Amino acid sequence: MLFSTAVEQPGEGGSGTVWQMTTGDVNTRDRLLDAAIALFARQGYASTSVAEIQRACGLSPGSGALYKHFESKGALLREATQRQLNRMVATRAAQDRTRPADTREALRSAATRICDTIETNADLLRVMFREPEAIGDLADELWSAVTFTTYDSMGTALSGATTAGSSDVNDPEATSAVLLAALAYLPIVRILIRRTPGGVDPERFREAWLRLAESVFTDAPPT
Repeated sequence: MLFSTAVEQPGEGGSGTVWQMTTGDVNTRDRLLDAAIALFARQGYASTSVAEIQRACGLSPGSGALYKHFESKGALLREATQRQLNRMVATRAAQDRTRPADTREALRSAATRICDTIETNADLLRVMFREPEAIGDLADELWSAVTFTTYDSMGTALSGATTAGSSDVNDPEATSAVLLAALAYLPIVRILIRRTPGGVDPERFREAWLRLAESVFTDAPPT
């Protein structure tokens, strides 16, 4: 049930009705967003109807409740995407304040952050990978938020290690891109086909990646 309150407020030409959103409205809005993303991920954006989204929230399929919050199904998806973008930016800001100085710990922190972000946003990313046209221009912004500009920061860090003589790679930027693509591969494969590369446990995969990445930064053979 929706809980909106109509309040009479005076205006320049007399009184007018202003609709104020209450807690019930906010909760219903979030429920619609959550239910829609879950359905889009499971059966596809194009194949999901407004009635199904409303039913998943416990609302009457023919109530039109969704349109009291969003002008269209597309507007709902865009807002769901923006909501996750805002959350990722807030998380990044908090994590940037506690970035480790030690190379190995910094790499571990980056690996954990990227994998956790991909897994936390699995449903939304599944929609983006399978129906990118549904998300539109927000797709690039979403992927950028997932990687947290780590491509640039890792490339810069590896260039610094090369200049300092602790690493001996020929192309730090490309090498960093390869490392990060390898890291993201497992959680993305899990999103798309619910499998892991080679059937390897995610924790083993991440530890192996960490050893390889550290060897690139320190020019030492991986252990």
